[in-house]
Amino acid sequence: MRVAIDTSGVDQALVVLDGRRLLAVDDWVRRRDDPPVLARLDALVKRAAGRPDDLDGVAAARGPGSFTGLRVGLSLAAGLAYARHIPLHLIDSLPILARRAAGGPATFALRDAGRGEVYAWREGEAARRMPADELAEWLPTGARVIVEPAGMLARWSLELAHLEIPATERRPLSAALLDSAIWTFESQKPLRYDEVQALYVQPAAAEERRRKAP
Repeated sequence: MRVAIDTSGVDQALVVLDGRRLLAVDDWVRRRDDPPVLARLDALVKRAAGRPDDLDGVAAARGPGSFTGLRVGLSLAAGLAYARHIPLHLIDSLPILARRAAGGPATFALRDAGRGEVYAWREGEAARRMPADELAEWLPTGARVIVEPAGMLARWSLELAHLEIPATERRPLSAALLDSAIWTFESQKPLRYDEVQALYVQPAAAEERRRKAP
């Protein structure tokens, strides 16, 4: 029995699986009064007719995303792996988000980074952080874009709004997390505990200052 955790964004999810077989899921929207993720995980493992001792692998989304959410998810994953001596994997968050598109993964994923910036990913490239007003140059005509929160692309650039995959054509985060977890467990090597780090993409403004520095 393995567990996958994604607390990197507004939508959050836990998945319990056995090989490729889904045992139980929990999807929720992040709120201040949420129960602890550990309590959700304990309830989910019980729903899957298992016990914490049955876990033999864990994966967690590593970002980019919410600073607090990443700390919660990665700390939980690392704690489980260390305490139970089980393999630990990390998954980039924006490719998970891209898998929420129905009918096949989106080739572009955007997540609000605050202060007029976005976390941006496109297939074949690493995630970056960029000003929202540069999206018109970065997104090609005809791109299929999944965005979190849904509907934000119109706020960043009204002329690009038609590129966003609508909420009605998005799968639950747990479905995307399940696909990503299966691929990760089957094809990626686990990490050492001291290799667990969140993916914090450098703010675009900071990069600009560094380029202009003498």
